[in-house]
Amino acid sequence: MVKRKPILIATLTLIVCLPFLLFKINSKFSTDNKARYQVVEGYISEGDVLGKVLLAQNISPAEVFSIIRELKKVLDVRRCNVGDRWEIFLDNEERFVKFIYYNGPINFYIVKFDRDKNTYPASAQKIETERKLKGVRGKIKSSLYESMSDVDVNPEIIIQFAEIFASKIDFFNDCGTGDDFTILWESYFDSRGNVLKDGRISAASYGAGDSTHYAFYFEPSEGKGGYYDAYGKNVESSFLRVPLNYRRISSYFTNRRFHPIHRVYRPHLGIDYAAPAGTPVSAIAEGTVKFAGWRRDGFGKTVILRHPNGYVSWYGHLSKTAKGIKRGARAKKGQVIGYVGTTGTSTGPHLDFRIQKNGKFVNFRTLKLPPSNPLADKYLPAFRETKDTFISKMESLKGAKPAIFPN
Repeated sequence: MVKRKPILIATLTLIVCLPFLLFKINSKFSTDNKARYQVVEGYISEGDVLGKVLLAQNISPAEVFSIIRELKKVLDVRRCNVGDRWEIFLDNEERFVKFIYYNGPINFYIVKFDRDKNTYPASAQKIETERKLKGVRGKIKSSLYESMSDVDVNPEIIIQFAEIFASKIDFFNDCGTGDDFTILWESYFDSRGNVLKDGRISAASYGAGDSTHYAFYFEPSEGKGGYYDAYGKNVESSFLRVPLNYRRISSYFTNRRFHPIHRVYRPHLGIDYAAPAGTPVSAIAEGTVKFAGWRRDGFGKTVILRHPNGYVSWYGHLSKTAKGIKRGARAKKGQVIGYVGTTGTSTGPHLDFRIQKNGKFVNFRTLKLPPSNPLADKYLPAFRETKDTFISKMESLKGAKPAIFPN
C-alpha cells in the first residue's frame, strides 16, 4: 500500500490538472494563430495606381514589381475600379505573405509569396454562389427611376431596363403615370441567402395605354445573345432614342423659330436638350468621327459622326470632347463622345443635336429608326419556348416587392 500511494496521488493530480494544462496549450495555439498575420486593408480611390498602393504599405519596389507582374496574368490591372477592396497580409516580421484584390462582390485575386521557390504565383478565385431569378412588377408614379426604386429594384437593373428599351421609349418624355412595368433578372446569392450581385435582365415589359413593349433575352447556339420582342425581332434599334439624360427639350425641330440671340426667325433643324453643364453625351449609333473641334458657325465645340446607310449625327455647344474622340476614330453606340456645354452661339447649357439622312437634316423625333437584325428562323422554336417560360413567371408576380423563383 505504501508503494501504491505515491502513484495514486500522482494519478489524481494529473486528472485534476490535465484540463488546465490543455486549456493553456489551446490558448497559446489560438493566440499564436490569431497573431500569425498582420492584415492591412483598404479601397481603391480615384486616381489610385495599384503599384503605388502597395509601395505605400512599405512593400519593397522589387516585390511590388513581382506582385504586379504576376497579377497581370489573371487580372487587367488597368481596369481596377474605384471602391474595389484589397488586403495585404504580413507576417510578424512585417514581411509580405499575400495580397488579395476583390474585383466586385464575387471575383477576387490572390498573389502569394512562395518562400521555398522565391516566386509570387497568382490565381483568380470566386466566392461560391447560387444564381436565382428575381422578378417584380409595378406602376409608374413619378419617374422611372423613383418608381422602380420604390419596389426595391437595384439602380444597375434600372439602367439596364432603360438601355434595353432606349430605342423604343424616351423615358424622360414618354413616361406616364399609371404605365406598368415588369422585370425578371438574375441574382447571385451566397450560402446564407444574401444577394451578392444582380446580373443580367432576363425578361422585361413596359406598358403604356393599349401598347406593351416586351424584351426577352435569348442566346442562340451560334452568335451572341440579345433582346427580342414577342415575335423574335430585335428590340434594340441601331440608334438610341436620345443621346443624353436631359431635363427638358428647350427647342424642337422646326423650319421657323425665333432665335433668342439673333432676334430673327430662322430654321432650327435639330433638337435642343437642356441639361446641366458637364452632362455626358453619347453617340446615338456606331459610327466614325467625321469632325471633332471648334466650328465658327455658332455650334462651338462640336462632334459629327458618320453612320452606315447615309446617316450623319451632329452634337453641338459641347464644353469638351471625350478622350480619344478625333477625326477618323470609331465610336460605339452609347459611347460618351463629349459633355454638355454652352460654347458657340448659346444662351445656356444644352446639347444641339441634329441628324442628316442622305445630306438632308430630318426630325429625329419622328424618324423611323433602322432596326437591328431579327432572329434567324431556325432559332424561333427555341426562342418561343424561352419566351413562354418567362411570360409564365412574369404573370405570376404579385405584390410590390421582388419575388425569388426557385431553381
